Amino acid sequence: MKNTEPRKPIKMEDFLRPQMFQQWTRMVHFAWKRDGSNRLVKSSSIGFWISAVLNLVFFAFNGWDIIGHLMMGEPTNQNPPVFCITIYFSIRGLMLFLKRREIINFVYALDRECPVDIDKQHEIRLERTYSSFWMRYRFLRAYAHLGLPMFCCLPLAVYLLTNDGLGAPITQHQQLLGGWMPFDLRRNPRFYLLVWLFDVSCTACGVSFFLTFDNLFNVMQGHLIMHLNHLCRQLEAIDPAESLTNEVEFFDGLKTLVQRQQLLNRLCGQYNDIFKVAFLVSNFMGSGSLCFYLFMIAETTDLFMIIQYILPTMVLVAFTFEICLRGTQLEEASARLESSLRHQTWYMGSRRYRKFFLLWLQYSQRTQKLGAFGLIEINMVHFTDIMQLAFRLFTFLRSQ
Repeated sequence: MKNTEPRKPIKMEDFLRPQMFQQWTRMVHFAWKRDGSNRLVKSSSIGFWISAVLNLVFFAFNGWDIIGHLMMGEPTNQNPPVFCITIYFSIRGLMLFLKRREIINFVYALDRECPVDIDKQHEIRLERTYSSFWMRYRFLRAYAHLGLPMFCCLPLAVYLLTNDGLGAPITQHQQLLGGWMPFDLRRNPRFYLLVWLFDVSCTACGVSFFLTFDNLFNVMQGHLIMHLNHLCRQLEAIDPAESLTNEVEFFDGLKTLVQRQQLLNRLCGQYNDIFKVAFLVSNFMGSGSLCFYLFMIAETTDLFMIIQYILPTMVLVAFTFEICLRGTQLEEASARLESSLRHQTWYMGSRRYRKFFLLWLQYSQRTQKLGAFGLIEINMVHFTDIMQLAFRLFTFLRSQ
């Protein structure tokens, strides 16, 4: 029997739901709810403060270790691959905190553009955007709740299988993050579980930063593409011949479309401003992290270490690829506006419309792209550059 129950409209907060482990650990950086007037607002959250404390403690300890090694020649307990990816995650978290007001305002803007009427949602094909989001959300849920425990538990398993008793010091490959801790806690087997729990907390903090960044980046991009595609369909439906019969109503409709195009271009510019610093810094940090991971996998014969490092290596490649792919998709969606205008029978319109069309076409040639201060453009060419940079760094390390 066919289900005749009315379908509920999709809301903006449905796209912004955190992962379960973020709720368990209280590391929800943006908590959203509706107020009495049904307006989407950000509720208070302590996620940033918990993450800030963990980051300050972790980097203070590691900074002291690096300074002691460089200035006094003391032995270091640094794990370069883990330290690089920790910086990679923390940059994303710092960007989320510094740009939190811009992010909140952008989400509010998307919420205003998201219709609550089911028919209008069907017209802009919101259900397709939500279906794509939900499929990806479930994949990330599986990654976070399976891959994260596996990554954290492997050093513990190595310690339990290879330790030589309470008198033997803890080696680096038995630690999760490495680095320095006061009172030589990292090498003291009596405090191994305490240190491991601290490392797990820092790891959960970094992964939570990564997932929040990833969710916001992809949800914003998905909604922008959805609105751009809807505008393209509206441009394709324009009949220039109507400008000869009902000019006033025809140009009123064009005014609405141009204003919407200007709004979407402004939103694309704001979207790029939010993430451009993270693009510039974290992508190159990702290259360094990927280089170190490849080096560790190539140089070790320890099966546990290979498994431990191959997981973040695959994740780094996959998510770097996706970010570059998303940039290409946004660029293509923006370029389709010009294509939609070019395929019109503009020559069938009135003289006024033909003049207006030339100006509109010139404005539509301003394709929206993701980039960082004109230094890089986030697209598939950039992904190739990152992979080549990582391989060159890897080759350099092997040669030394």
